[in-house]
Order: sequence, then C-alpha cells, then structure tokens
Amino acid sequence: MSSPDKSPIYTIIVAHDPDLVIGDSAAQDLPWHYPEDLKHFKRTTMGQPLLMGRITFESIGGKPLPNRPCYILTSGKLEGVRCFSDHRQAMDYFYTSRYQRVFVAGGAGVYKTMLPHADEMIITEIKKRYEGDVRFPEYRHDIGTVWKETDRTEHPDFVIKTYIRDQGDEV
Repeated sequence: MSSPDKSPIYTIIVAHDPDLVIGDSAAQDLPWHYPEDLKHFKRTTMGQPLLMGRITFESIGGKPLPNRPCYILTSGKLEGVRCFSDHRQAMDYFYTSRYQRVFVAGGAGVYKTMLPHADEMIITEIKKRYEGDVRFPEYRHDIGTVWKETDRTEHPDFVIKTYIRDQGDEV
C-alpha cells in the first residue's frame, strides 16, 4: 500500500471482442464464458480494490468479490460497499487511501470516464465476435502513441495484452 500523499496506479481490466463488445445490456452479463480468462481476472485482482459502476456490481451478484473490496460509482446508495457519485470523488478517496493500485472493472461508462486517468490497461482481446450492445471505448488508435504494449500472452480463444501509458522520453 502506498503513502497517503501518492496517487495509486489506475489499471483498467477488461475483456472485449474485435468490435469492442464487453456486454449485453439485456442480459447484464458477459456474452462469452472463458474459464481461463476468469481465472486470470481473479489472479490479477486478488487482494486489490475494484472500482465499478452499479450495473456491473449488480451483474456480479450485488456483493463484493472475495478478498477484493468493491467501490461503486452510482448516484444512489448500496448496502455493504462505499459509493461515489462521480469519478473525482472516488479518485480523491483513493488518493488519500493506502492503495497502491486500483482496478477499474467496468462498465462502459466507468471505462469511458476513467480511461483518461488510467496508467495501465490489462486487456483480454477475445478473437471471436459476439452479439452485444455495451462497448469499451475505442483506444486502439492510441497504441504506440499514448499506450505502449509491455506484455502479451496468447491463448487459443483470446490474447491478454498489458499496456502502460507512454510517459514519453522522461529523463
């Protein structure tokens, strides 16, 4: 955990198909089921805080995942979790917290809001196209300028890529 005077690293973690589909609003669920990707999500986020929107929180059962405190962006109140009315309020809280990293776990509106503030992205690129009306914001045009790929793990049905925000040629 970091000292209260240092901002945590904001890491977006997401899985999307080639069309950036991340979900189906009618089903409020992922359009796919890849156990290896779910294990990766669990391994990567274990013991770390998750920031997400209300609909995403409800889609995981309306309770925090084991050993991962959930923080929710919502205009309302929810039992058993800390809620924030906007991303600035959440970021102010995390700035004064002792967390070194915060995982941004969706949905689409939270990703769109937090993408400009993200330091890192861990993206599972699903190879197959799926039906869905919830999409991750377009970012691929920024690869090589804003985002630098630092890791890649190939799987038969998907590729997990890690990107960091390119800070330029800082000395």
